[in-house]
Amino acid sequence: MSKNQRLSVILFALQLCTVAVARNYYVSLEGDDSASGNKKHPFRTLQKATEVLAPGDVCCIRKGRYTENVMLNGLKGKAEEKIVFKSYKGEEVIFDGSDVLDVKWQRYRDGIYKAKLSEDIWQLFVDGKSMSSARWPNGNWDDGSVWDKTKSMMWPEKGRSEFGHQYNIELKDFDFSLENGGIVIVNSGSFRTYKSFVTEHKAGSDNFKFDTSTAKQHHGTYPAYKHGYFLEGKLGLLDVEGEWFYEPKEKMLYLWPPDGKKPQDLKIKGKRRSYAFDGTNCSYVKIIGIDLFATTFRFDGCDNITVVNCNLLYPSYSKRMLRDISPMDVTKMVMDEEFDMAYNTIRDCVIEYADGPAIEMNGCENVIENNYIHSIDYSCTYAGGWTLKMVDAPRLVLRRNTIHTTGASEMFKAGVRNLIQLNDISRTGYLQNDGALIQISVKQQDRSETSFNWVHDSVKIGLRFDNSNVPGSPWGESARAHHNVAWAVDRTFFKGDKHYIYNNLTFDCQRNDLIPSSDVETNGRNFETVTRNNIAGNLSGHRTKPGKDYPVPGVVDHNWAANFKGRGIRTQLRDPDNLDFRPKAKSELVDAGASIKVYEGGYMGKSLDIGPYEYGDAKYWIPGRKVSKASVAIPPNGTETAKADADLMWLGAYKATSHDIYFATDEQAVTDAMKESPEFKGSTEGNINIFNPGKLKPGKKYYWRIDAVVHGKVVKGDVWSFTVNGNSK
Repeated sequence: MSKNQRLSVILFALQLCTVAVARNYYVSLEGDDSASGNKKHPFRTLQKATEVLAPGDVCCIRKGRYTENVMLNGLKGKAEEKIVFKSYKGEEVIFDGSDVLDVKWQRYRDGIYKAKLSEDIWQLFVDGKSMSSARWPNGNWDDGSVWDKTKSMMWPEKGRSEFGHQYNIELKDFDFSLENGGIVIVNSGSFRTYKSFVTEHKAGSDNFKFDTSTAKQHHGTYPAYKHGYFLEGKLGLLDVEGEWFYEPKEKMLYLWPPDGKKPQDLKIKGKRRSYAFDGTNCSYVKIIGIDLFATTFRFDGCDNITVVNCNLLYPSYSKRMLRDISPMDVTKMVMDEEFDMAYNTIRDCVIEYADGPAIEMNGCENVIENNYIHSIDYSCTYAGGWTLKMVDAPRLVLRRNTIHTTGASEMFKAGVRNLIQLNDISRTGYLQNDGALIQISVKQQDRSETSFNWVHDSVKIGLRFDNSNVPGSPWGESARAHHNVAWAVDRTFFKGDKHYIYNNLTFDCQRNDLIPSSDVETNGRNFETVTRNNIAGNLSGHRTKPGKDYPVPGVVDHNWAANFKGRGIRTQLRDPDNLDFRPKAKSELVDAGASIKVYEGGYMGKSLDIGPYEYGDAKYWIPGRKVSKASVAIPPNGTETAKADADLMWLGAYKATSHDIYFATDEQAVTDAMKESPEFKGSTEGNINIFNPGKLKPGKKYYWRIDAVVHGKVVKGDVWSFTVNGNSK
């Protein structure tokens, strides 16, 4: 070995000696912050662990319920050496933003009790469920009434009401004044909600006034009598079981317990902390398998943050009960500027029952993937009308999420060049006017892609490329929308120009189904848009008027539209009412499509089929979140209208390599079946998720089960059923 070679070896050895060895630290509710932090001598708090964590280190958190607000200021890992916080294997870790209220209760009136607190709260839980803030009209999460604005909002009297001064005859029943604390939440205009204090009201009066001086939102063109509202902030509004009220000046809590129970017999907790993890200027940090109750996380100016496999239950709630109408603390990952590089990720999480948006995120190259998000934003008072506030998040990937039951106008408002793919979105926009399930505005349209999504069962537009209605305003260009299925929504609506709209299916909408707008006065345009290979109940260039009078502009060919064919789409599809959107064997859709130069996907026959599914494919794409076992049964579980030629299809389990199929007419036999049983019908490999059970008998009930093989282990599936109703043609 030469002298230079020996020197190189010595220098390399010295470098190895200087590399820090990654360590595991442990935190336990039984620990001590003066301990060493190893497995036998864990820390008591995560905050203490953050003082010693270095790139590559892992903080293992032992089971229990933690009440910390962990400050992660300047905590930095590296690309290949992330700092990880995770629950200890097999143990449940919960960060809780609420405290048990150990108070002395006394009866107040009717079924209402009261108790003095030592510290403020702004959300109340009874046996793990959030109670409703005292309000009028009433509405709550449990029975779904909060999402029905015909019940949970009041609509001012026509003719006399104006913004800032509302009239309703029902207000005469109030034997108390709304002044000095009363708050009004007004759904004011297309997609804005405004919160304000009541300034004038007398007990028994049929009207009240509220402050509009700080209103920054526009109120749209809706007249005042269409501005739905509800009231909070006064004890007199507490009038049903499950409601509560807090008077901060007196620190007095009032509760009407559910089911006629006494508060002494219930576990009652109050929210006192907004954030479990509060990070500033952090990088390469990962949080795994930690559940959050009545609290959430905030990362401000942080990049490469990953939150995975966490359940967020009641993550955010307004502080209006404290008479604080400032913006609430919500789940967020935000950068200073729209185009700051972020690379933040939320994956495999559940976010449920939030007041305010589910997530606020900006910056470039973020990912939101394989999450289940539901029951979000009952007051819509945070900032505009978004459930997922992403308009300043360029090149974001929103993929394979299941999202339903939301209040805000826009479920998802996309950023620049977003990829929106394989999401199942439904039941959105209950509490505001206007809006869409997927909204892409002018500057965000260029090179955005929206594909392989189901959007359905909503009063809102399914998918919209939107532009200003002001003549002469700029319009969006060059977006792609393909292989989407939209049904039972307001419509699917595209403004702008130079778009590619292809191989979509839209039907059973409240207006025309598929609308590449030809209305130039509102920047509909689409002079150079390509509309090809789509299936629609009604295809038109106008939202309501016939396609023969308002033809779709641009390049329009190889589409199948019921309003031109004189036959409904069900004559062409196998069973759309039971989620089978494939072409029938001899339909006019098979091999009838034309090529798309921007589409790289293959096809099964001589040419592309019209629509989002290929006849004869062994795989059936199903959007939405994948879970630990097979899900999304097709035919749907419990349906009584399955076809006699139905195939069995399912959404494969997360990371499954194969699936085993069990099928019979005996429920117990299917439940107990193993591979040796006659009910076992074989296995499918990879992404193949279609099984043909053969000819089925009308009137007969069938049972089936799909077991998944994940990392070599069998995950037993649920037993599903369907009943056949007649023969298929």
